[in-house]
Amino acid sequence: MYKRRVRILFWHPTDPAKAHYATTLAESLGADWLEARSGETDHDWPDLLIALDCHVAPPIFRAAHTQCKCWPLVAQDIWEDAVHKRILGMIGGLHLLARMDRSGPPPHVFD
Repeated sequence: MYKRRVRILFWHPTDPAKAHYATTLAESLGADWLEARSGETDHDWPDLLIALDCHVAPPIFRAAHTQCKCWPLVAQDIWEDAVHKRILGMIGGLHLLARMDRSGPPPHVFD
């Protein structure tokens, strides 16, 4: 089903360290399924932009194919746990879709 790993850009309006944390966590939990970055300037790269601690899509340029999801997260003391759960849910969704056509993770294709 998947020709390549999903490309995800994590973005935070005020704290790039949070976007970097989410990127590192996503890569460690789902490296077979996704590529994650933060601070990416190539607007054509991501398939998905995840705006952390946002309720609406950020006013930044993105390519027409890039979907945006807002993750309005919780208080700082449980923020990391909330990000972890959301990332696991996203990876679980990728597993579920691949299972529909009995495929596995996409091949690792290096650009």
